[in-house]
Amino acid sequence: MSDIAKGVGNLFYSVLEIIQGIVSTIFSVFQGAINTVLGLFKNVFNLAEGVLGFIIGNIFILGTLAALYFGYILYQQRQGKNPAPISRAAKKTK
Repeated sequence: MSDIAKGVGNLFYSVLEIIQGIVSTIFSVFQGAINTVLGLFKNVFNLAEGVLGFIIGNIFILGTLAALYFGYILYQQRQGKNPAPISRAAKKTK
């Protein structure tokens, strides 16, 4: 009789372990889905940050080059060389 009781107890224990495994699997699937969605949003913001950094860096480089060109033109004008004054060149393009 004792062996039958142990067998029935082991059967119920096995059924409970199967149910626990199923619940654990379902929880893991939902957790993975939530982590995937959160990771997607996080990566989208990281991408936006990278793109903005790239654009701002390029604007800084272009601004620096424009300032260097402007300084060079002013230097040439003060040295008495031939480039047209910036104000006169600007009026011609309008």
